[in-house]
Amino acid sequence: MSRPGTSAAEPRGGLPAPSLLFSELRGTSGLVLAVSGGPDSTALMLLVSRWNERPPVLVATVDHGLRPESAAEAGTVAANAARLGLSCRVLRLGRLPAGNRQAAARSARYRALADLAREVDAEAIVTAHHREDQAETFLMRIARGSGVYGLGAMRPMVRTGDIAIARPLLGVSRSALHRLASASGLPLAGDPSNEDERYERVRMRRLQPALDRHGLDAERLAGTADRLARAADALDACCERLVFDACSISEWGSVTGPLEALTEAHEEIAERSLARMLAAVAGADYTPEHASIGSLLGALAAGPAGERVRRTLHGAVVTASGGLFEIRREWGRAGLPTMPARPAETIVWDGRFRISVPNADAVLEIAPIGLAAPLLAFEGMTRGAARTLPAILRDGRLAALPAGLRPVRPAIPVASFEAACLVRERLHRSTV
Repeated sequence: MSRPGTSAAEPRGGLPAPSLLFSELRGTSGLVLAVSGGPDSTALMLLVSRWNERPPVLVATVDHGLRPESAAEAGTVAANAARLGLSCRVLRLGRLPAGNRQAAARSARYRALADLAREVDAEAIVTAHHREDQAETFLMRIARGSGVYGLGAMRPMVRTGDIAIARPLLGVSRSALHRLASASGLPLAGDPSNEDERYERVRMRRLQPALDRHGLDAERLAGTADRLARAADALDACCERLVFDACSISEWGSVTGPLEALTEAHEEIAERSLARMLAAVAGADYTPEHASIGSLLGALAAGPAGERVRRTLHGAVVTASGGLFEIRREWGRAGLPTMPARPAETIVWDGRFRISVPNADAVLEIAPIGLAAPLLAFEGMTRGAARTLPAILRDGRLAALPAGLRPVRPAIPVASFEAACLVRERLHRSTV
């Protein structure tokens, strides 16, 4: 899969050809299409069905169970996919936590889609975000006081861990997609939340007619977001040079480097580099807030000579002493996640390790070493660092450790498994 690029723009007189729209996705191992049943995502499904060079495609629709009609809408998506010759999977999710339900639903939806993509060996989740979505996101980011990265809005392709999220329709108008969906004759679903002004995106959408009269139409706003995204990419190239030229990334996911690489760099480059390192080391999908990064960088730079500075932020521990800094995963108050693992599957744990689960005839679980065997010590590693690494449990007991770990007490009767650290890979990619 190629690196993130610019989405195909809508030509005068109609939609771009599918071969142009989806050119960045050619040659992938497989795609999961996120389809709600509305006109936007139905148009995406139609366009993909007409793409002669498409890789294996699985349509996925998520039923959150939040509305009485959601089950029927999921069934309509499955029927439409079948009419277009595409396979479909309906994902039914459990109860959402209290609070911001829309944000919780979005997070749960993407987690379920990513799990499905891994299950079917698909490299990317494809969404139907379009030009007006991009303009609305840009306005929302302005309202929040975002910098150049936030104002770059949505990217045509980003990585979240080992799965890409592709948005090939960002250069296409909502009206063009709706015309295509309506002309198809396929039944379409409607979501009443799209008219609910309690949601920020809906409020921004209602502003657009007034903005149009002042020359701030969706095409111009989206174009500005695209130019800012290009500027952000240029900054990211400088950050990559700082990280990979000055720093060392261990096979277990910690990053070390000379403090002067951060303190002598331009403030914008230093803060962005530090933010990217924190997100990668912590396995997070997003970087920390700008103010928090600035405060951390200031604390590192102001630390008294010869004294050790230690801070925690964004799920990582940052220490500095003797002119060097180190960033490693934080254990935290709640520890690290545990998750079930089927024998012989490949699974991503904590956003940091791609694990090949061994064959077994019992229930397996991926858990941190600090939970499975908190007193274990390993050569060349502090206990604090070791406890954040993965282990495999069988029936609640330690069964396997990552290959390459060398216990201080070698006589530990457990198997080993392959655990590929993703931190270096994540540092090569934007997580915005």
